[in-house]
Amino acid sequence: MRILLAFFIPLFLFASDFVIKYENLKPFYFKNQIVNLKFKIISAKPNLFFSNSSNIDLNITQINPYIYQLNARFKANDENKTIQIYTNNESKTLYLNKIITIKPLPKIENFCGILANNLKIINPISSTFDKNQTIVSFTIKCNNCNINDFNLSNKENLKVLSNNEATFYVLLPKNQKKLIFYYYNLKQNQYDKIELPIIIKEKTISTQTNINPNESKFFTPVNLLLLILIALSLIIFLIYQKVWLLIFPLFFASLILIQFIPKGEITLKKGTKVQILPTQNSTVFYIIKKNTTVKILNKRGHYIKIKINNKIGWVNENN
Repeated sequence: MRILLAFFIPLFLFASDFVIKYENLKPFYFKNQIVNLKFKIISAKPNLFFSNSSNIDLNITQINPYIYQLNARFKANDENKTIQIYTNNESKTLYLNKIITIKPLPKIENFCGILANNLKIINPISSTFDKNQTIVSFTIKCNNCNINDFNLSNKENLKVLSNNEATFYVLLPKNQKKLIFYYYNLKQNQYDKIELPIIIKEKTISTQTNINPNESKFFTPVNLLLLILIALSLIIFLIYQKVWLLIFPLFFASLILIQFIPKGEITLKKGTKVQILPTQNSTVFYIIKKNTTVKILNKRGHYIKIKINNKIGWVNENN
């Protein structure tokens, strides 16, 4: 019997009404690493009840009236993380921070803050932001990762879509040709390098029917075509000297002028997100700090094109 107890003590935590067996507890975890802890609770009495702190994702499966399988997902950091276990006449609190051992990660320059089994960058897009800066946006996909911690310059540039996916943008100097950063590969136990070449692709944004966040210019391809049509229709008018022929140049001229007629103003609520494109999953490049009145530049579906702080972007009309 003593031999059996000596064997099970490292695996079990004893209480008067239940026993806990940790199935995949590692010797240590790095700070901010995502922990996926699996353990079984064997109860002397049926029908246990559970509650947990908000910083734990907890899934519970009752195998039979006396055995429960628990999967707890949480970040290895200094925050208190607790699971409360109740029987009819007793309760016990599990302090997960005391169960795991946390080690600091070796420091390295250009670390993006992510620890993951793997990390991929999807659909990187580079475009001119202004005369001095390039905007680079991309989607991050990773497995078993602390994606909320991804950061290269400003965490507000991150939009988390799920536990394993997010979009991000960063403003870089005009002359920078590469974006280089590192993440920690938990499978290989090493830092892996991510290198993104910066290739300006203006057509990616600007050809999509005037959804470029930069302000519209007068000499666009469409306006140049309209100017040519105005010139041709004026020549025809001068040749035939018919007043009704002036309808055509006036019509083409109105198509140009209508682009520059003010479309009114709106007041945006504090916290409104300004996006690069008028789409649901577009990168957010600015968050409004207080209620602000701005000019309307254009409308497309449920999105409004606005100018704020000398920057052009799109906001959802609900804001």
